[in-house]
Amino acid sequence: MHYITERELRSRFASGVPEHFDVPPDARLTPAARQYLMDLRLYKIGERPKRPPEGKKPEHRTHLTGAELVSKAHPRIALRGKLDTLQSELLLCLLDAPCEVRAGLQDALELVRNVLACDVKGTPLPDWKLDGLTADEVRAASHRPQTFGYPGHILPAPEQGRLSLQMNRLRALTREAEVAAVTAFDHGDRLDRLDLVTALNRLSSFFYVLELRTAIREG
Repeated sequence: MHYITERELRSRFASGVPEHFDVPPDARLTPAARQYLMDLRLYKIGERPKRPPEGKKPEHRTHLTGAELVSKAHPRIALRGKLDTLQSELLLCLLDAPCEVRAGLQDALELVRNVLACDVKGTPLPDWKLDGLTADEVRAASHRPQTFGYPGHILPAPEQGRLSLQMNRLRALTREAEVAAVTAFDHGDRLDRLDLVTALNRLSSFFYVLELRTAIREG
């Protein structure tokens, strides 16, 4: 049984109080959360909050969770759009990816899908690696490439070849997703979902490592 806390509700409503809020069947409210909903007139004693009538969802609104409707401009919905774009680009790259990057791209695709799923479900991100590298190893390789056998940092250039530039595009799209995640989860005095933000930060670094690796291959 999941107990919804006042802090969780404040995080959900950070970008605006919804018109309706329904407690999921497998969840319960803490006393503080119940009082918070009562203060917002989203909960009456003796009643569970009601779902909006079926078929009445406005076109400009969508489900943040199974029961919560928000504007399609909500920061977490924007984040999910960025993750969707990143996933689609990864799938295209995997169509003809050579062996040296295929395993890493498969790991990256799994991580992006897990980040999206964990945001939707509100669950912790499982442990992950990218092509056998931990989060700390990815960071080290992107900051000190010489230590990992690369000649040094590079700027993207046409002569590095299509594959390297594809890795650079994945890096840029991941950076956009990371910024969207910070926008969605940064509440000034705290950052929710540090696990998701960190994963996207390291993923962009990983694509830079692949960019270095494939630039050498093309050179």
